[in-house]
Amino acid sequence: MNHIEEQVRKHREMFDSELPREGHEERFLQKLYGSGERRMPIRHILQIAASIAILVTSGIILVRVSKSGEKVAQQEVPASIMEADVYYTSQMDARYDEIRAFDFESDEEKTVLLDELKDLDDYQQKLMRDLQANPGDDRVINALIRHYQLKLEVLDQIILQLNQIKSETEPEHENANV
Repeated sequence: MNHIEEQVRKHREMFDSELPREGHEERFLQKLYGSGERRMPIRHILQIAASIAILVTSGIILVRVSKSGEKVAQQEVPASIMEADVYYTSQMDARYDEIRAFDFESDEEKTVLLDELKDLDDYQQKLMRDLQANPGDDRVINALIRHYQLKLEVLDQIILQLNQIKSETEPEHENANV
């Protein structure tokens, strides 16, 4: 640094030879402290407006595409599958009502049985979601139909066994009362 200072001292006259233009101090202070107003170039304003317009348009397009995609997926599920769903669901509801109406020895037995059947309902819901995601997939359609058939068979077996238990226990009660 000593070398630089020495050069500046030697050539000081050369550095001080020119005086700044008149009004330099006012211009300097104005730039330093500013006038309080900051102007943004019109180019920047247009860039910001264009960016916002692109973002809003993209958002609208994405929302419309996702909504139309949902509608297409729902419309593509074959009507025959929807009819089968309504049929099997009504059949299963009737059997559930029959099971619920059965006189169990304890409420706990009834709750355990209905909870076990709820697992079958959860699997059915999973198959329905798969069907909505892949409406034309024959494997999903066949799995759903087969699940409905098996569930009806299970419900029929449960009702049959409950009726057998009921018929076996009723004569005992009648003989005890005689």
